[in-house]
Amino acid sequence: MNKEYYETVDKIKFELEKIRPKLIKDGGNIEFINFKNGILKIRFLGECAHCELSHITLKYAIEKTIVEKIPEVNKVIEVKMSVV
Repeated sequence: MNKEYYETVDKIKFELEKIRPKLIKDGGNIEFINFKNGILKIRFLGECAHCELSHITLKYAIEKTIVEKIPEVNKVIEVKMSVV
């Protein structure tokens, strides 16, 4: 990983921190999982992980914001929590 990668990840995490309070207010949260090849992977936590409208939050709140502010990100996808 190069310097630009880590700078991009720092920008992503900064933007996620700005989104996080809105999710926490509704009993949820968000977790950065990975960023690779223009794709940001996140995981919803708490109430957000089970919310039927999380796909709308993902597309129109998180992805829209991140892609507009960080051109290196082309897409944001959710990684579901697995139960082992």
